[in-house]
Amino acid sequence: MAQRRSARLQARRSRQVSGLLRFPDASDTAIVPFRNGTSPQELNRPRDSAMEYTKNAKYCALKLPAVPNVLKSKDDGSFTGCIDSATENALLLTPTSAYVWKYSSPDHLPTAISFPISNASGAQPLGVLVSPSAGSTEPGLVLVNPTTGRLTYWDAVGGALAEGLLHRKKGMETTIPLYQSETLEHLQNIEPAGVIVATSTGRFVLVALHDGAGRPGVACTAMRGAGTGLWSNIVGFVKMGSTRRDVVAMKPGKLLGRGERMVVTANARGAVTMWHCSRTGDYRLVFESDLREQLVQSIAGVYPQAEKTFRVHDIEMLPDDDRTGLLLSSFVYDEDDEEKIFYVLFTAYFDPVDFRILSAHRITCCTMHSTRLPRLFLPRPGYTAFIVLTNAVIMLDTILKPKSDENQLSTFKWEDVIPFKPEVEVMTAGAEDMIQINSQVTRHAGIIVVARGTAVMRIERFEDEKGGSSVRSTADVIKSKLEQAVYYGFIGENPLDFGKTEQVGYEITDIEAAITEVSDEIINATSLYMQVDDTSTSLTLRCQALGRLAEHLSPIFPSLSAESRYQALFKLEKCEAAKNIYGLWFTSPTSSSRSGMLSEVLSDMIQDSDSVDSFFHNDVSKIGDLVTAFSNKSLIRARTASGHRNIMLQHVREANEILLTALTSSAYVIRSHFKAAVFKLSNAWGVTQPWTSTFDVLNSLSRQFEVTKAVCTSLWEVTDTADDQVAVDLRNLCEQLVGLAEALCRGYEERISYCEATEQEREQTDNLKRAYAEQRPGWLKPLLAFGCGEQAFELGERHRDFRTLAEMCREEKAQLDKFSDEHSRVAQENLALRTKYYFDTYGYEFAQTLYRYYIDAGYTSELFIAFPAYREYLERFLSDSKYDRVSWIHDIQTGDFMAAGKKLENVAEKMDDSLSNKRLQLSIAKLCLISASVKGEPVDEDVRYINDQLDGIDRLEQETVGGDEAMEV
Repeated sequence: MAQRRSARLQARRSRQVSGLLRFPDASDTAIVPFRNGTSPQELNRPRDSAMEYTKNAKYCALKLPAVPNVLKSKDDGSFTGCIDSATENALLLTPTSAYVWKYSSPDHLPTAISFPISNASGAQPLGVLVSPSAGSTEPGLVLVNPTTGRLTYWDAVGGALAEGLLHRKKGMETTIPLYQSETLEHLQNIEPAGVIVATSTGRFVLVALHDGAGRPGVACTAMRGAGTGLWSNIVGFVKMGSTRRDVVAMKPGKLLGRGERMVVTANARGAVTMWHCSRTGDYRLVFESDLREQLVQSIAGVYPQAEKTFRVHDIEMLPDDDRTGLLLSSFVYDEDDEEKIFYVLFTAYFDPVDFRILSAHRITCCTMHSTRLPRLFLPRPGYTAFIVLTNAVIMLDTILKPKSDENQLSTFKWEDVIPFKPEVEVMTAGAEDMIQINSQVTRHAGIIVVARGTAVMRIERFEDEKGGSSVRSTADVIKSKLEQAVYYGFIGENPLDFGKTEQVGYEITDIEAAITEVSDEIINATSLYMQVDDTSTSLTLRCQALGRLAEHLSPIFPSLSAESRYQALFKLEKCEAAKNIYGLWFTSPTSSSRSGMLSEVLSDMIQDSDSVDSFFHNDVSKIGDLVTAFSNKSLIRARTASGHRNIMLQHVREANEILLTALTSSAYVIRSHFKAAVFKLSNAWGVTQPWTSTFDVLNSLSRQFEVTKAVCTSLWEVTDTADDQVAVDLRNLCEQLVGLAEALCRGYEERISYCEATEQEREQTDNLKRAYAEQRPGWLKPLLAFGCGEQAFELGERHRDFRTLAEMCREEKAQLDKFSDEHSRVAQENLALRTKYYFDTYGYEFAQTLYRYYIDAGYTSELFIAFPAYREYLERFLSDSKYDRVSWIHDIQTGDFMAAGKKLENVAEKMDDSLSNKRLQLSIAKLCLISASVKGEPVDEDVRYINDQLDGIDRLEQETVGGDEAMEV
């Protein structure tokens, strides 16, 4: 056992040394667990001060440190832009300004090139970054005015800055001819062939930035794609109005040779064109087809409603492939809910003669509407596609992803979504290809996202172990989401939205399974997100993680089963109890004065030489067993040390501390903050047995209360009152006695509630209620004797024990009546006010309990005079015939002689009393009736009846006397 523990500790130390696992906070970065192909080299790769927003075994989202001032602005104006991963620069454009900065810079405030744009029309300009000129690392820039067609090319962005500031021409210009009302809509870098522009009428214009020899120079070529001559112009014009209008995407494809590249375009309808373009201005159309009908028909069997709202958003060719590519499309699933969008990613073989749809995958992890045009990116090696929406990024595997042996027969595609908070809006994004140096990954395939309201993010997809994507259950996917929410969702500036678990449509059973797995890993310290050797730190982090899990899930708790919620709540309570017990016994200033018995108990439970750390790392879920085992052992030790007061006191005090720390200072505190407000659980118990009120816990509490009461009694009787330590010990034990009384009351009420709601335990309910009612006064009333009257009354009020409250009020009054000093007088006034408060607050419910106690205890005479302000309660109480034996006195006091006489008549008739008592009752009843006749009440018949009864009693007495005399003879 000790060897296994040593091995676990060594493994944890090695993981920590390599920087694998840390718990994130607002100023720190969490590290992903080492699994599923995430290599130690990758995990230790410098992040250039990047902050992780989330991370798991599949991907990571990082905030890059470089944030120019333009992104910090709250301006909600129009922005466009692009990302150039080759030079790691980003471009943002407004109608009047351009901003360029190196997004990979480690500086929090990077050097940004910004300059004004001459734009009399006010239209949003189009722009792209292009390759640096020879011998330079500074990217070039192409800007186009969409309404005038004016295009300017700078071979370095610094030239644009100088031109803007010094008004000296540094760039090369040309004007793209436009028809009337025609505008430019898209601009795309297709280097080395130059850039390509699409117009609103469906025309494409190739703009070469260099001549055949590679010298800078701007030249425009209209791309007709239908040959030359009049007929080609007519055909091109017709296609402009069909397959080429409403372009949504233009993407560079495969490099074809020196100065040549393939370009693929798609419009919203689903028409696709493919071109071969050269920087010399030459071009060739190699594929053109309207694919809408084929795309729609391929999914019509499952989604017949797709045709009406089907549209294409983007297109990407697989790396180094001039035939196979991806088409991103969508349709509205329900016309009544246009915000719910179904996205479909097609994989197709674009052959002019043999076009084929290889697969159609409906994305299930996200149905979010995007106000901006969804963008598709496929960074090398092309295993994962990234879809960028206005408020989210979707990732999914492509057909290029190699399948592991376990996944060969599965059609499952891994997919996941990273949603952003509502105030975050993606402004631009771009792909970053994977980079390997000496077979080591130095940059993963991913994308750069520039978002309004946050900063620049890099979202990376890790390589799967052995090149295979393992099949994960839905519960595994949800588990990953929950872990990200727990360990990253509480970073203050995190723009990611982790609160959408319930919006994806996961099954409740899968969510509950994931919650159980995550919470088990946290409480048992097996979560790979926070492997920490220091026990105190580990317990603190586990409590924090379980609390965050609960808060994250709070919105969906009402839809989950009560059992799953109780289990999560109890794990949080137990972890809090373990943290507080460990802190009190092993890290507090008073730890050195402890008896060491806790270590002995743990050693007996675990049979491990490192039992303390082993228990608090791996067995926190057994904290209830620890509490009861410690109590049992301390009672044994206390009995054997009965002749040694200090040793006995220590054992009793420590056992009380363990119980009260686990229950009052931990479980009850967590319960008060989380049970109703977070877990949405009612005050009633049921389904799951509360660990704080098992029979073992209740028995431990009861035994500790009795032992502590006995010790308090012995200390109270100590004659040496000058011993300050005795006073201190007594005060501490009295405080613990109050805590034990409260824990007993709460524990019994929990247990009763649980048994009432649980069919197999329901038969215990009556016995528990009876035991609780009988024992509760014995927990509250002794507190009065030890100077804890206020606490006793407070507990009685909290648990609505009106009988005990009435008894304590009467006993306190009896004690105060013995004295006549000023202090006693004030105390009596306060006691009278307390009783009045009970009458006013609890009304007749308290009053009838008080009256019943006065009758049972023989304080009948006081009953009729003690509470004159609440006489209506008394009359209501005495109206019950079972109290006729005393209520007739009240009737006489109030002058209702008729009622008094009839009640005594009934009592004499129904009660099984002696003949002498009956004679007395009937005689008094007769006197009452005669008194009532003075007021004109008709009593003759009742008086005759009573006379008959009295005569009967006389005869019975005579017969009895006669019988006795005969016996004597």
